[in-house]
Amino acid sequence: MCTIYHQVTVVHGGVVIGDNVILGAGSKILKNCKIGNDAKVGANCVVVSDIPDKATTVLSKPRIIRKE
Repeated sequence: MCTIYHQVTVVHGGVVIGDNVILGAGSKILKNCKIGNDAKVGANCVVVSDIPDKATTVLSKPRIIRKE
């Protein structure tokens, strides 16, 4: 089960969202990106590349701040 907050945009075309993912409010997931299992995407992030499993990303151009 994923948690998707308000105003999240997912551009279809190769986007894969894993299990137990949290997508923060206003985040945008662009084409051909994979969000790993148990990952967290902060509010207003624009994801342009893959996010690994159990990673937490923040900022408008995401960078991984925590990876278990």
